[in-house]
Amino acid sequence: MPHDIIKFFPKSQERIFEVSAPLYEAGYTLREIESNTGFAKTSIRQALTSSGLTLRVGNRKPTAKAKRATQASPPVQRYGYARLEGQLVKDPQEYKNVLQILKLWQSGKSLTAIANHLNDRKIPPRRGKRWHHETVHQIIKHENQNKEN
Repeated sequence: MPHDIIKFFPKSQERIFEVSAPLYEAGYTLREIESNTGFAKTSIRQALTSSGLTLRVGNRKPTAKAKRATQASPPVQRYGYARLEGQLVKDPQEYKNVLQILKLWQSGKSLTAIANHLNDRKIPPRRGKRWHHETVHQIIKHENQNKEN
């Protein structure tokens, strides 16, 4: 017969504990036990904790992506403005687009319509490839705050 011996291990809590506990005590992580045994990591965790075994605290180190997210990035000036000798000044190239955005907004155009208008005319945003309604909204909001101050 081609299948002389077939090992069948029912996935009961006891069986999972019998197989997983020695590996865990030998220093294997739950994920390593999962890959070696085929038992789900959640099942392994449940079997170990329900049998009274205290789990180790994970030694999680932040990933490179998480580290980058927490590091301060240099401030980006608002669209239409630039720093010149430490002072915030209007950028002549971009500020004319800010005025156009405000004019379209005051004429009743929606944020999406304004973004589409800028994209259709191939006016480049400072970052990214296309204008988005939220970017237009931020520009309008900042300009209105500047008028109030």
